[in-house]
Amino acid sequence: MRSILRTGMTLTVILLLFLAFNLVWIGKIPDARWDLSQQKVHTLSLPAQQLLATLESPVDLYYFNSNNHSKRSYAVKRYGKRIEDLLKEYEKNAKGMINLHVIEPAPFSEDAYKARLSGLDDNAGFLGLIATRAGHGVRRIGSFSLDREPLLEYEISHLLYKLQHPERPVIALLSGLAMDESASRLLKALQHEFDLVNLEPSAAQIPENINTLMVVHPQTFSERTLYGIEQFVLRGGRLMMFIDPLSDQRANAGPVNTRLDELLAAWGIQMSAHTLVFDYLYTPLETQGAPNQARLNLPRQAMNPNDISTWNLNRVTASSSGALTRVSKSRTTFTPLLQSSEQSVLLDAGSFTSAAPFDALIEEAASKEQRHVIAARIEGPTYSVFPDGIQGQPPGLQKATQIHVVVIADTDMLTDKVSDSAPDSNALFVLNTLDNLSVPDRLAAIRPRVAQQMPPTVLENMREAARHAYRSKAGELERRLLRTEQEWQRLTPWATPLGTQAVDTTTQLQALNKERLRLPMELHALQHQAYAQVRRLELVIKLVVTFAIPLTLCLIAWTVFLGQRRRRLQAGNVIH
Repeated sequence: MRSILRTGMTLTVILLLFLAFNLVWIGKIPDARWDLSQQKVHTLSLPAQQLLATLESPVDLYYFNSNNHSKRSYAVKRYGKRIEDLLKEYEKNAKGMINLHVIEPAPFSEDAYKARLSGLDDNAGFLGLIATRAGHGVRRIGSFSLDREPLLEYEISHLLYKLQHPERPVIALLSGLAMDESASRLLKALQHEFDLVNLEPSAAQIPENINTLMVVHPQTFSERTLYGIEQFVLRGGRLMMFIDPLSDQRANAGPVNTRLDELLAAWGIQMSAHTLVFDYLYTPLETQGAPNQARLNLPRQAMNPNDISTWNLNRVTASSSGALTRVSKSRTTFTPLLQSSEQSVLLDAGSFTSAAPFDALIEEAASKEQRHVIAARIEGPTYSVFPDGIQGQPPGLQKATQIHVVVIADTDMLTDKVSDSAPDSNALFVLNTLDNLSVPDRLAAIRPRVAQQMPPTVLENMREAARHAYRSKAGELERRLLRTEQEWQRLTPWATPLGTQAVDTTTQLQALNKERLRLPMELHALQHQAYAQVRRLELVIKLVVTFAIPLTLCLIAWTVFLGQRRRRLQAGNVIH
Protein backbone atom coordinates (compact mmCIF):
# COMPACT_ATOMS: atom_id res chain seq x y z
CA MET A 1 0.00 0.00 0.00
CA ARG A 2 2.82 2.39 0.92
CA SER A 3 4.55 1.60 -2.40
CA ILE A 4 1.43 2.47 -4.38
CA LEU A 5 1.02 5.76 -2.49
CA ARG A 6 4.67 6.66 -3.11
CA THR A 7 4.27 5.93 -6.84
CA GLY A 8 1.11 8.04 -7.06
CA MET A 9 2.75 11.00 -5.34
CA THR A 10 5.75 10.75 -7.67
CA LEU A 11 3.50 10.80 -10.76
CA THR A 12 1.55 13.74 -9.35
CA VAL A 13 4.73 15.75 -8.76
CA ILE A 14 5.95 14.96 -12.31
CA LEU A 15 2.60 16.08 -13.75
CA LEU A 16 2.67 19.33 -11.76
CA LEU A 17 6.23 20.06 -12.85
CA PHE A 18 5.25 19.41 -16.46
CA LEU A 19 2.30 21.79 -16.22
CA ALA A 20 4.40 24.44 -14.50
CA PHE A 21 7.05 24.19 -17.21
CA ASN A 22 4.44 24.64 -19.96
CA LEU A 23 2.72 27.55 -18.20
CA VAL A 24 5.78 29.45 -16.99
CA TRP A 25 8.89 28.54 -18.94
CA ILE A 26 7.65 27.60 -22.41
CA GLY A 27 7.14 31.28 -23.27
CA LYS A 28 10.76 32.05 -22.39
CA ILE A 29 12.22 29.49 -24.81
CA PRO A 30 13.49 31.26 -27.96
CA ASP A 31 11.42 30.70 -31.11
CA ALA A 32 13.71 28.68 -33.35
CA ARG A 33 12.72 28.24 -37.01
CA TRP A 34 14.53 26.73 -39.98
CA ASP A 35 13.52 27.53 -43.55
CA LEU A 36 14.71 24.51 -45.55
CA SER A 37 12.97 25.48 -48.81
CA GLN A 38 15.18 25.95 -51.87
CA GLN A 39 14.24 29.60 -52.46
CA LYS A 40 13.64 30.48 -48.75
CA VAL A 41 10.01 31.20 -49.58
CA HIS A 42 8.99 31.13 -45.90
CA THR A 43 11.45 33.87 -44.93
CA LEU A 44 11.10 37.54 -45.76
CA SER A 45 13.81 38.92 -48.00
CA LEU A 46 16.07 41.70 -46.76
CA PRO A 47 14.40 44.39 -48.97
CA ALA A 48 10.99 43.40 -47.56
CA GLN A 49 12.32 43.71 -44.02
CA GLN A 50 13.77 47.13 -44.85
CA LEU A 51 10.40 48.18 -46.23
CA LEU A 52 8.66 47.13 -43.01
CA ALA A 53 11.12 49.26 -41.04
CA THR A 54 9.81 52.34 -42.86
CA LEU A 55 6.16 51.89 -41.82
CA GLU A 56 5.02 55.16 -40.30
CA SER A 57 1.76 54.08 -38.64
CA PRO A 58 0.01 50.81 -37.73
CA VAL A 59 -1.67 48.84 -40.51
CA ASP A 60 -4.53 46.34 -40.18
CA LEU A 61 -4.49 43.41 -42.61
CA TYR A 62 -7.66 41.37 -43.12
CA TYR A 63 -6.91 38.11 -44.89
CA PHE A 64 -10.05 36.43 -46.27
CA ASN A 65 -9.61 32.75 -47.13
CA SER A 66 -12.60 30.50 -47.94
CA ASN A 67 -10.53 27.41 -47.34
CA ASN A 68 -13.45 24.95 -47.35
CA HIS A 69 -15.05 26.21 -50.56
CA SER A 70 -16.32 23.36 -52.76
CA LYS A 71 -14.63 24.71 -55.92
CA ARG A 72 -11.21 25.08 -54.34
CA SER A 73 -8.49 22.67 -55.44
CA TYR A 74 -5.90 21.15 -53.14
CA ALA A 75 -3.13 23.25 -54.73
CA VAL A 76 -5.02 26.48 -54.05
CA LYS A 77 -5.68 25.37 -50.46
CA ARG A 78 -1.95 24.86 -49.94
CA TYR A 79 -1.26 28.22 -51.52
CA GLY A 80 -3.79 29.85 -49.19
CA LYS A 81 -1.94 28.39 -46.20
CA ARG A 82 1.37 29.65 -47.56
CA ILE A 83 -0.08 33.15 -47.91
CA GLU A 84 -1.25 33.03 -44.29
CA ASP A 85 2.19 31.92 -43.11
CA LEU A 86 3.87 34.71 -45.07
CA LEU A 87 1.47 37.31 -43.68
CA LYS A 88 2.33 36.12 -40.18
CA GLU A 89 5.99 36.68 -41.06
CA TYR A 90 5.12 40.24 -42.08
CA GLU A 91 3.30 40.75 -38.77
CA LYS A 92 6.21 39.36 -36.79
CA ASN A 93 8.90 41.41 -38.57
CA ALA A 94 6.84 44.62 -38.44
CA LYS A 95 7.26 44.69 -34.63
CA GLY A 96 3.78 45.83 -33.76
CA MET A 97 3.12 47.95 -36.87
CA ILE A 98 0.95 45.27 -38.53
CA ASN A 99 -2.14 43.65 -37.02
CA LEU A 100 -3.17 40.54 -38.96
CA HIS A 101 -6.76 39.25 -38.92
CA VAL A 102 -7.30 35.85 -40.56
CA ILE A 103 -10.96 35.43 -41.56
CA GLU A 104 -12.70 32.39 -43.07
CA PRO A 105 -16.03 33.90 -44.20
CA ALA A 106 -19.06 31.62 -44.15
CA PRO A 107 -21.56 31.92 -47.02
CA PHE A 108 -24.03 34.82 -46.59
CA SER A 109 -22.25 35.94 -43.42
CA GLU A 110 -21.32 39.44 -42.33
CA ASP A 111 -17.67 38.70 -43.17
CA ALA A 112 -18.61 37.64 -46.71
CA TYR A 113 -20.68 40.82 -47.10
CA LYS A 114 -17.72 42.99 -46.02
CA ALA A 115 -15.39 41.13 -48.40
CA ARG A 116 -17.71 41.69 -51.37
CA LEU A 117 -18.24 45.31 -50.33
CA SER A 118 -14.46 45.83 -50.51
CA GLY A 119 -14.28 44.28 -53.98
CA LEU A 120 -12.75 40.87 -53.24
CA ASP A 121 -13.26 38.20 -55.90
CA ASP A 122 -15.57 35.32 -54.97
CA ASN A 123 -15.52 33.17 -58.11
CA ALA A 124 -13.98 30.21 -56.28
CA GLY A 125 -14.19 31.44 -52.70
CA PHE A 126 -12.45 34.42 -51.19
CA LEU A 127 -8.66 34.51 -51.32
CA GLY A 128 -7.85 38.18 -50.95
CA LEU A 129 -6.39 40.80 -48.66
CA ILE A 130 -7.70 44.15 -47.39
CA ALA A 131 -5.33 46.66 -45.78
CA THR A 132 -6.45 49.67 -43.76
CA ARG A 133 -4.60 52.54 -42.17
CA ALA A 134 -6.31 55.04 -39.92
CA GLY A 135 -7.17 58.15 -41.91
CA HIS A 136 -5.58 56.93 -45.15
CA GLY A 137 -8.26 54.85 -46.88
CA VAL A 138 -8.30 51.18 -47.84
CA ARG A 139 -6.36 49.12 -50.39
CA ARG A 140 -6.95 45.55 -51.47
CA ILE A 141 -5.64 42.56 -53.38
CA GLY A 142 -8.83 41.30 -54.95
CA SER A 143 -7.61 37.74 -55.42
CA PHE A 144 -4.31 35.94 -54.99
CA SER A 145 -3.53 33.78 -58.00
CA LEU A 146 -1.45 30.63 -57.99
CA ASP A 147 0.04 31.77 -61.31
CA ARG A 148 1.54 34.79 -59.53
CA GLU A 149 3.08 32.78 -56.68
CA PRO A 150 6.68 33.91 -57.45
CA LEU A 151 5.48 37.53 -57.08
CA LEU A 152 3.66 36.99 -53.78
CA GLU A 153 6.17 38.86 -51.61
CA TYR A 154 6.27 41.80 -54.02
CA GLU A 155 2.47 41.85 -54.20
CA ILE A 156 2.05 42.17 -50.43
CA SER A 157 4.93 44.63 -50.07
CA HIS A 158 3.51 46.76 -52.89
CA LEU A 159 0.19 46.91 -51.06
CA LEU A 160 1.86 48.07 -47.85
CA TYR A 161 3.95 50.68 -49.65
CA LYS A 162 0.99 52.14 -51.55
CA LEU A 163 -1.01 52.29 -48.32
CA GLN A 164 1.76 54.32 -46.68
CA HIS A 165 2.37 56.47 -49.79
CA PRO A 166 -0.96 57.02 -51.58
CA GLU A 167 0.33 59.99 -53.58
CA ARG A 168 0.62 59.50 -57.34
CA PRO A 169 4.15 59.06 -58.73
CA VAL A 170 5.49 61.67 -61.15
CA ILE A 171 6.01 60.30 -64.67
CA ALA A 172 7.49 62.38 -67.52
CA LEU A 173 6.44 61.67 -71.11
CA LEU A 174 8.80 62.49 -73.99
CA SER A 175 7.26 61.49 -77.32
CA GLY A 176 8.32 61.88 -80.92
CA LEU A 177 4.78 61.02 -82.08
CA ALA A 178 1.49 62.89 -81.77
CA MET A 179 -0.06 60.74 -79.02
CA ASP A 180 -2.91 63.12 -78.23
CA GLU A 181 -4.76 61.94 -81.33
CA SER A 182 -3.64 58.32 -81.68
CA ALA A 183 -3.29 57.18 -78.03
CA SER A 184 -5.91 59.18 -76.14
CA ARG A 185 -7.10 56.17 -74.14
CA LEU A 186 -3.62 55.38 -72.87
CA LEU A 187 -2.98 59.03 -71.97
CA LYS A 188 -6.17 59.11 -69.90
CA ALA A 189 -5.05 55.98 -68.03
CA LEU A 190 -1.61 57.50 -67.38
CA GLN A 191 -3.15 60.74 -66.12
CA HIS A 192 -5.44 58.77 -63.81
CA GLU A 193 -2.68 56.68 -62.23
CA PHE A 194 0.27 59.10 -62.31
CA ASP A 195 1.12 62.76 -62.17
CA LEU A 196 1.95 63.00 -65.88
CA VAL A 197 4.39 65.67 -67.07
CA ASN A 198 4.70 66.27 -70.82
CA LEU A 199 8.16 67.25 -72.08
CA GLU A 200 8.91 68.86 -75.41
CA PRO A 201 10.54 66.56 -78.02
CA SER A 202 13.36 69.08 -78.29
CA ALA A 203 14.14 69.02 -74.55
CA ALA A 204 17.89 69.15 -73.93
CA GLN A 205 17.73 67.66 -70.43
CA ILE A 206 15.35 65.91 -68.09
CA PRO A 207 14.35 67.93 -64.99
CA GLU A 208 16.04 66.89 -61.76
CA ASN A 209 12.73 66.20 -60.00
CA ILE A 210 11.84 63.49 -62.57
CA ASN A 211 12.78 59.95 -61.55
CA THR A 212 10.77 57.97 -64.11
CA LEU A 213 10.65 58.73 -67.83
CA MET A 214 8.58 57.28 -70.68
CA VAL A 215 10.06 57.84 -74.15
CA VAL A 216 8.16 57.10 -77.38
CA HIS A 217 9.79 56.84 -80.82
CA PRO A 218 13.12 58.59 -80.09
CA GLN A 219 14.46 57.83 -83.58
CA THR A 220 13.71 61.40 -84.63
CA PHE A 221 15.12 63.11 -81.53
CA SER A 222 18.05 65.47 -81.84
CA GLU A 223 21.46 64.60 -80.47
CA ARG A 224 20.93 67.02 -77.57
CA THR A 225 17.74 65.21 -76.54
CA LEU A 226 19.38 61.77 -76.74
CA TYR A 227 22.23 63.11 -74.62
CA GLY A 228 19.70 64.32 -72.03
CA ILE A 229 18.07 60.87 -71.95
CA GLU A 230 21.45 59.18 -71.54
CA GLN A 231 22.47 61.45 -68.66
CA PHE A 232 19.09 60.83 -67.02
CA VAL A 233 19.68 57.07 -67.11
CA LEU A 234 23.30 57.39 -65.91
CA ARG A 235 22.27 59.41 -62.85
CA GLY A 236 19.86 56.65 -61.77
CA GLY A 237 16.65 57.59 -63.54
CA ARG A 238 14.25 54.82 -64.59
CA LEU A 239 13.36 54.64 -68.28
CA MET A 240 10.65 52.95 -70.35
CA MET A 241 11.39 53.38 -74.07
CA PHE A 242 9.28 52.46 -77.11
CA ILE A 243 11.14 52.15 -80.41
CA ASP A 244 9.77 50.88 -83.70
CA PRO A 245 11.27 49.96 -87.08
CA LEU A 246 7.94 50.62 -88.86
CA SER A 247 5.55 52.88 -86.97
CA ASP A 248 2.03 53.41 -88.32
CA GLN A 249 2.66 57.13 -87.78
CA ARG A 250 5.93 57.11 -89.70
CA ALA A 251 4.49 59.62 -92.20
CA ASN A 252 4.82 62.33 -89.53
CA ALA A 253 8.32 61.30 -88.53
CA GLY A 254 11.48 63.10 -89.48
CA PRO A 255 14.93 61.72 -90.35
CA VAL A 256 16.30 58.97 -88.12
CA ASN A 257 19.14 59.80 -85.72
CA THR A 258 21.74 57.04 -85.89
CA ARG A 259 23.15 57.94 -82.45
CA LEU A 260 20.22 56.05 -80.94
CA ASP A 261 21.77 52.74 -82.08
CA GLU A 262 24.97 53.67 -80.23
CA LEU A 263 22.97 54.47 -77.10
CA LEU A 264 21.15 51.14 -77.26
CA ALA A 265 24.44 49.31 -77.80
CA ALA A 266 25.86 50.94 -74.65
CA TRP A 267 22.90 49.47 -72.79
CA GLY A 268 23.65 46.04 -74.28
CA ILE A 269 20.86 45.72 -76.87
CA GLN A 270 20.27 46.32 -80.54
CA MET A 271 17.33 46.35 -82.96
CA SER A 272 17.38 46.13 -86.73
CA ALA A 273 15.68 49.11 -88.31
CA HIS A 274 14.58 47.17 -91.41
CA THR A 275 13.08 43.91 -90.13
CA LEU A 276 9.78 43.06 -88.49
CA VAL A 277 8.62 40.03 -86.53
CA PHE A 278 6.15 37.81 -88.32
CA ASP A 279 4.56 35.08 -86.20
CA TYR A 280 2.54 32.33 -87.83
CA LEU A 281 1.02 31.26 -84.51
CA TYR A 282 0.17 34.64 -82.94
CA THR A 283 -0.97 36.50 -86.07
CA PRO A 284 -4.81 36.75 -86.19
CA LEU A 285 -6.33 34.69 -88.98
CA GLU A 286 -8.27 37.65 -90.37
CA THR A 287 -5.05 39.62 -90.98
CA GLN A 288 -2.90 36.82 -92.37
CA GLY A 289 -2.12 37.58 -95.96
CA ALA A 290 -3.40 41.15 -95.82
CA PRO A 291 -0.95 43.85 -96.86
CA ASN A 292 0.26 46.38 -94.32
CA GLN A 293 -0.60 44.01 -91.48
CA ALA A 294 1.83 42.45 -89.00
CA ARG A 295 -0.48 42.24 -86.00
CA LEU A 296 0.54 39.99 -83.09
CA ASN A 297 -1.82 38.83 -80.36
CA LEU A 298 0.61 37.80 -77.62
CA PRO A 299 -1.00 35.41 -75.10
CA ARG A 300 0.16 34.61 -71.59
CA GLN A 301 2.59 32.03 -72.98
CA ALA A 302 4.45 34.84 -74.77
CA MET A 303 5.05 36.79 -71.54
CA ASN A 304 7.52 36.49 -68.72
CA PRO A 305 5.25 35.32 -65.87
CA ASN A 306 7.82 36.24 -63.22
CA ASP A 307 8.07 39.95 -64.01
CA ILE A 308 5.96 42.77 -62.60
CA SER A 309 5.33 44.17 -66.09
CA THR A 310 3.03 41.24 -66.92
CA TRP A 311 1.08 41.44 -63.65
CA ASN A 312 -2.56 40.32 -64.20
CA LEU A 313 -2.04 40.28 -67.98
CA ASN A 314 -3.48 37.65 -70.31
CA ARG A 315 -2.93 39.31 -73.68
CA VAL A 316 -0.92 42.09 -75.32
CA THR A 317 -1.44 43.21 -78.91
CA ALA A 318 1.47 44.52 -80.97
CA SER A 319 1.70 45.68 -84.58
CA SER A 320 4.70 45.88 -86.91
CA SER A 321 7.06 45.20 -84.04
CA GLY A 322 10.80 44.74 -84.28
CA ALA A 323 13.06 42.34 -82.41
CA LEU A 324 15.56 43.10 -79.65
CA THR A 325 18.79 41.15 -79.38
CA ARG A 326 21.52 41.21 -76.79
CA VAL A 327 24.86 42.66 -77.80
CA SER A 328 27.67 40.14 -77.44
CA LYS A 329 29.97 40.64 -74.46
CA SER A 330 27.51 43.04 -72.87
CA ARG A 331 27.71 43.37 -69.08
CA THR A 332 24.03 44.22 -68.60
CA THR A 333 21.38 41.61 -67.87
CA PHE A 334 18.82 41.06 -70.64
CA THR A 335 15.47 39.80 -69.33
CA PRO A 336 12.80 39.16 -72.01
CA LEU A 337 9.30 40.39 -71.13
CA LEU A 338 7.40 39.75 -74.38
CA GLN A 339 8.44 37.19 -77.00
CA SER A 340 7.10 35.74 -80.21
CA SER A 341 6.40 32.05 -80.58
CA GLU A 342 8.86 29.58 -82.06
CA GLN A 343 6.94 29.74 -85.34
CA SER A 344 8.18 33.25 -86.08
CA VAL A 345 10.71 34.84 -88.39
CA LEU A 346 12.26 38.23 -89.06
CA LEU A 347 11.22 39.58 -92.46
CA ASP A 348 12.14 42.72 -94.32
CA ALA A 349 9.74 45.58 -93.64
CA GLY A 350 9.01 45.87 -97.35
CA SER A 351 7.44 42.41 -97.35
CA PHE A 352 4.50 43.68 -95.34
CA THR A 353 3.81 46.64 -97.57
CA SER A 354 3.97 44.66 -100.79
CA ALA A 355 1.39 42.36 -102.27
CA ALA A 356 3.57 39.29 -101.78
CA PRO A 357 1.61 36.04 -101.26
CA PHE A 358 1.07 35.08 -97.65
CA ASP A 359 2.59 31.62 -98.17
CA ALA A 360 5.84 33.18 -99.33
CA LEU A 361 6.07 35.18 -96.09
CA ILE A 362 5.58 32.22 -93.78
CA GLU A 363 7.67 29.63 -95.59
CA GLU A 364 10.76 30.55 -93.59
CA ALA A 365 8.80 30.72 -90.31
CA ALA A 366 7.80 27.09 -90.71
CA SER A 367 11.36 25.87 -91.25
CA LYS A 368 12.99 27.87 -88.42
CA GLU A 369 12.01 27.60 -84.77
CA GLN A 370 13.25 30.70 -82.98
CA ARG A 371 11.64 33.09 -80.51
CA HIS A 372 12.23 36.82 -80.92
CA VAL A 373 12.23 39.30 -78.04
CA ILE A 374 9.77 42.19 -78.43
CA ALA A 375 10.21 43.75 -74.98
CA ALA A 376 13.03 43.38 -72.47
CA ARG A 377 14.24 44.69 -69.11
CA ILE A 378 17.86 45.92 -69.06
CA GLU A 379 19.82 46.25 -65.81
CA GLY A 380 23.51 46.53 -65.02
CA PRO A 381 26.57 48.71 -65.69
CA THR A 382 26.88 50.96 -68.73
CA TYR A 383 28.97 53.81 -70.14
CA SER A 384 28.38 57.10 -71.92
CA VAL A 385 28.40 57.31 -75.73
CA PHE A 386 29.03 61.05 -75.42
CA PRO A 387 32.37 61.04 -73.52
CA ASP A 388 33.19 64.57 -74.70
CA GLY A 389 29.68 65.90 -74.17
CA ILE A 390 27.94 67.71 -77.02
CA GLN A 391 28.29 71.12 -78.55
CA GLY A 392 27.40 73.77 -76.02
CA GLN A 393 27.47 71.40 -73.02
CA PRO A 394 30.44 70.06 -71.03
CA PRO A 395 31.00 66.32 -70.54
CA GLY A 396 28.56 64.79 -68.08
CA LEU A 397 28.43 61.45 -66.27
CA GLN A 398 30.66 58.86 -67.92
CA LYS A 399 29.32 55.61 -66.49
CA ALA A 400 26.86 54.00 -64.09
CA THR A 401 27.07 50.77 -62.12
CA GLN A 402 23.35 50.02 -62.32
CA ILE A 403 20.75 51.22 -64.80
CA HIS A 404 17.05 50.38 -64.98
CA VAL A 405 15.65 50.44 -68.52
CA VAL A 406 12.71 48.69 -70.19
CA VAL A 407 12.74 48.74 -74.00
CA ILE A 408 9.80 47.75 -76.24
CA ALA A 409 10.32 47.29 -79.98
CA ASP A 410 6.89 48.63 -80.90
CA THR A 411 5.11 51.98 -80.65
CA ASP A 412 1.84 51.00 -82.34
CA MET A 413 0.74 49.02 -79.27
CA LEU A 414 0.15 52.38 -77.55
CA THR A 415 -2.41 53.55 -80.12
CA ASP A 416 -6.16 53.21 -79.71
CA LYS A 417 -6.37 51.47 -83.09
CA VAL A 418 -4.24 48.54 -81.96
CA SER A 419 -5.36 48.37 -78.33
CA ASP A 420 -9.04 48.17 -79.37
CA SER A 421 -8.59 44.45 -80.00
CA ALA A 422 -7.36 43.93 -76.41
CA PRO A 423 -9.06 46.58 -74.23
CA ASP A 424 -6.99 47.66 -71.23
CA SER A 425 -4.36 44.93 -71.75
CA ASN A 426 -1.79 47.08 -73.53
CA ALA A 427 -2.43 49.95 -71.14
CA LEU A 428 -2.05 47.61 -68.16
CA PHE A 429 1.35 46.47 -69.44
CA VAL A 430 2.49 50.09 -69.59
CA LEU A 431 0.99 50.96 -66.19
CA ASN A 432 2.57 47.91 -64.52
CA THR A 433 6.00 48.75 -65.90
CA LEU A 434 5.88 52.46 -65.02
CA ASP A 435 4.57 51.70 -61.54
CA ASN A 436 7.41 49.26 -60.94
CA LEU A 437 9.99 51.73 -62.25
CA SER A 438 8.62 54.51 -60.03
CA VAL A 439 8.76 52.64 -56.70
CA PRO A 440 11.77 53.06 -54.37
CA ASP A 441 14.76 50.75 -54.53
CA ARG A 442 13.79 48.82 -51.39
CA LEU A 443 10.54 47.70 -53.07
CA ALA A 444 11.96 47.24 -56.58
CA ALA A 445 14.71 45.06 -55.10
CA ILE A 446 12.17 42.41 -54.07
CA ARG A 447 12.72 39.75 -56.69
CA PRO A 448 10.46 36.84 -57.71
CA ARG A 449 11.08 33.58 -55.88
CA VAL A 450 11.56 31.37 -58.93
CA ALA A 451 12.60 27.76 -58.48
CA GLN A 452 15.94 26.94 -60.02
CA GLN A 453 15.71 25.00 -63.26
CA MET A 454 16.96 21.45 -62.95
CA PRO A 455 18.93 19.98 -65.88
CA PRO A 456 16.58 18.22 -68.33
CA THR A 457 16.08 14.51 -67.89
CA VAL A 458 16.42 11.90 -70.63
CA LEU A 459 12.64 11.84 -71.03
CA GLU A 460 12.43 15.64 -71.35
CA ASN A 461 15.19 15.63 -73.96
CA MET A 462 13.32 12.97 -75.93
CA ARG A 463 10.10 14.99 -75.73
CA GLU A 464 11.88 18.10 -77.01
CA ALA A 465 13.47 16.16 -79.87
CA ALA A 466 10.08 14.66 -80.77
CA ARG A 467 8.46 18.09 -80.70
CA HIS A 468 11.08 19.50 -83.07
CA ALA A 469 10.67 16.51 -85.38
CA TYR A 470 6.91 16.99 -85.43
CA ARG A 471 7.10 20.76 -86.00
CA SER A 472 9.55 20.38 -88.89
CA LYS A 473 7.12 18.10 -90.76
CA ALA A 474 3.75 19.47 -89.65
CA GLY A 475 4.19 23.07 -90.84
CA GLU A 476 3.13 22.44 -94.44
CA LEU A 477 0.14 20.31 -93.39
CA GLU A 478 -1.04 22.98 -90.95
CA ARG A 479 -0.82 25.68 -93.60
CA ARG A 480 -2.78 23.52 -96.04
CA LEU A 481 -5.40 22.88 -93.37
CA LEU A 482 -5.69 26.61 -92.64
CA ARG A 483 -6.12 27.50 -96.31
CA THR A 484 -8.61 24.69 -96.83
CA GLU A 485 -10.65 25.70 -93.78
CA GLN A 486 -10.77 29.34 -94.89
CA GLU A 487 -11.79 28.40 -98.44
CA TRP A 488 -14.44 25.98 -97.20
CA GLN A 489 -15.89 28.59 -94.84
CA ARG A 490 -16.00 31.09 -97.71
CA LEU A 491 -17.86 28.75 -100.07
CA THR A 492 -20.16 27.10 -97.53
CA PRO A 493 -23.79 28.12 -98.14
CA TRP A 494 -25.52 30.32 -95.59
CA ALA A 495 -27.28 28.24 -92.90
CA THR A 496 -31.04 28.79 -92.85
CA PRO A 497 -32.95 28.99 -89.57
CA LEU A 498 -35.13 26.03 -90.63
CA GLY A 499 -34.80 22.71 -88.86
CA THR A 500 -33.53 20.88 -91.94
CA GLN A 501 -31.22 21.89 -94.76
CA ALA A 502 -30.12 20.29 -97.99
CA VAL A 503 -26.57 19.00 -98.21
CA ASP A 504 -24.56 20.83 -100.86
CA THR A 505 -23.08 18.26 -103.22
CA THR A 506 -20.96 20.68 -105.23
CA THR A 507 -17.80 18.92 -106.35
CA GLN A 508 -15.49 21.69 -105.09
CA LEU A 509 -17.19 21.85 -101.69
CA GLN A 510 -17.10 18.08 -101.31
CA ALA A 511 -13.39 18.04 -102.18
CA LEU A 512 -12.65 20.82 -99.70
CA ASN A 513 -14.67 19.07 -97.01
CA LYS A 514 -12.79 15.81 -97.54
CA GLU A 515 -9.48 17.68 -97.42
CA ARG A 516 -10.31 19.52 -94.17
CA LEU A 517 -11.32 16.22 -92.54
CA ARG A 518 -8.35 14.23 -93.87
CA LEU A 519 -5.59 16.66 -92.93
CA PRO A 520 -6.23 16.48 -89.13
CA MET A 521 -5.97 12.67 -89.43
CA GLU A 522 -2.60 13.03 -91.15
CA LEU A 523 -1.42 15.45 -88.46
CA HIS A 524 -2.52 13.01 -85.76
CA ALA A 525 -0.67 10.14 -87.46
CA LEU A 526 2.42 12.33 -87.84
CA GLN A 527 2.30 13.28 -84.17
CA HIS A 528 1.86 9.62 -83.16
CA GLN A 529 4.89 8.67 -85.25
CA ALA A 530 7.09 11.48 -83.86
CA TYR A 531 6.26 10.67 -80.24
CA ALA A 532 6.35 6.85 -80.59
CA GLN A 533 9.69 6.42 -78.78
CA VAL A 534 8.65 8.86 -76.05
CA ARG A 535 5.43 6.94 -75.40
CA ARG A 536 7.32 3.65 -75.24
CA LEU A 537 9.73 5.05 -72.66
CA GLU A 538 6.82 6.52 -70.68
CA LEU A 539 5.15 3.09 -70.68
CA VAL A 540 8.33 1.43 -69.42
CA ILE A 541 8.66 4.02 -66.63
CA LYS A 542 5.01 3.50 -65.61
CA LEU A 543 5.48 -0.28 -65.48
CA VAL A 544 8.67 0.05 -63.43
CA VAL A 545 7.05 2.47 -60.98
CA THR A 546 3.91 0.33 -60.71
CA PHE A 547 5.58 -3.04 -60.17
CA ALA A 548 8.90 -2.11 -58.55
CA ILE A 549 7.65 -2.09 -54.93
CA PRO A 550 5.46 -5.25 -55.21
CA LEU A 551 8.27 -7.16 -56.91
CA THR A 552 10.76 -5.98 -54.30
CA LEU A 553 8.45 -7.10 -51.48
CA CYS A 554 7.91 -10.46 -53.17
CA LEU A 555 11.67 -10.91 -53.55
CA ILE A 556 12.25 -10.10 -49.87
CA ALA A 557 9.49 -12.50 -48.82
CA TRP A 558 10.89 -15.24 -51.05
CA THR A 559 14.40 -14.67 -49.61
CA VAL A 560 13.05 -14.87 -46.05
CA PHE A 561 11.10 -18.03 -46.92
CA LEU A 562 14.16 -19.72 -48.40
CA GLY A 563 16.26 -18.75 -45.36
CA GLN A 564 13.73 -20.19 -42.93
CA ARG A 565 13.39 -23.33 -45.00
CA ARG A 566 17.16 -23.80 -45.05
CA ARG A 567 17.33 -23.41 -41.27
CA ARG A 568 14.55 -25.97 -40.78
CA LEU A 569 16.32 -28.46 -43.03
CA GLN A 570 19.60 -27.93 -41.17
CA ALA A 571 17.83 -28.44 -37.82
CA GLY A 572 16.23 -31.67 -39.11
CA ASN A 573 19.59 -33.03 -40.22
CA VAL A 574 21.10 -32.31 -36.80
CA ILE A 575 18.28 -34.22 -35.05
CA HIS A 576 18.68 -37.23 -37.31
